Amino acid sequence: MLYLTGATGHSGYWLLERLKREQCAGRIRCLVRPHSDTSHLDSSNLAIEKVAGDLSDRDLVTKSMEGARVVLHIASIKHSTTVVDAAMRNGAEWVILVHTTGRYSKYKSASAEYIQIEDDILRMRDRIGITVLRPTMIYGSSRDRNMYRLVDYLYRHKFFPMFGSGENLMQPVHARDLGNAYYDTICNRSSTLNKGYNLPGEHALPYIDIVRTVSQALGRNTVIVKIPLRASVVAARVYNALDRNAMISVEQVLRMQEDKAFDYADAARDFGYSPVPFEAGILDEVSEYLASAGRCGTRR
Repeated sequence: MLYLTGATGHSGYWLLERLKREQCAGRIRCLVRPHSDTSHLDSSNLAIEKVAGDLSDRDLVTKSMEGARVVLHIASIKHSTTVVDAAMRNGAEWVILVHTTGRYSKYKSASAEYIQIEDDILRMRDRIGITVLRPTMIYGSSRDRNMYRLVDYLYRHKFFPMFGSGENLMQPVHARDLGNAYYDTICNRSSTLNKGYNLPGEHALPYIDIVRTVSQALGRNTVIVKIPLRASVVAARVYNALDRNAMISVEQVLRMQEDKAFDYADAARDFGYSPVPFEAGILDEVSEYLASAGRCGTRR
């Protein structure tokens, strides 16, 4: 039996799509929050058993995991320790954890917690099989928390403020590629057990090129206004002071100056990981945005 968290999430959706396509006959037990939309699970025709609860409930997680051989934890890294502990208590053979390349950030406020959680867990590899998957920024639909906001902004505005030069590299990954990666990781256990993999998009792009690509996909002719880094930090501070729902924080301005480019040769070798290029993948998200209710051809 596969025990799964995050099944109703962005990349979890695509894992279920792959499981359906492969006509998976194995049992799958999904821990879902009580008020989550589980319609995608209910209509899948997979052998899914739902358990309603929260990952913060250690007793529930432990009890609901009884009988699981493989555990795939897609939900928040902050609950990874609870999941691994429950897996060991239940005698599971293998835990696959979806973490983040954020652990490599030079900014401690962004990486310290991730590093602590992950390193503590990896010390348990002598007691249980542990594989760690580290996606970069996830995109692909309105369910992502980053790229969709950029799509919306570029649709609605003619000018885009670029903090710094925009030459910092980014390598967003499509949620569909992650769903496939989860499945392929499980199916290639002999190669992936007790390994760690970075899961980025096909290639890295300067941030300014990402903005241009999205603008072009939207049919816009956005004017990019570059703001020097020092002025950008000051502007971000003022922006956050004036707008409680500010789109970007001071730390994000600073973090946007560091490259986020990663090699995935190990994943390609061990389970055939082959992500789509951003230029192709972003078309899904743009199409969804343009088709959504209330879209019009004018901008503010």
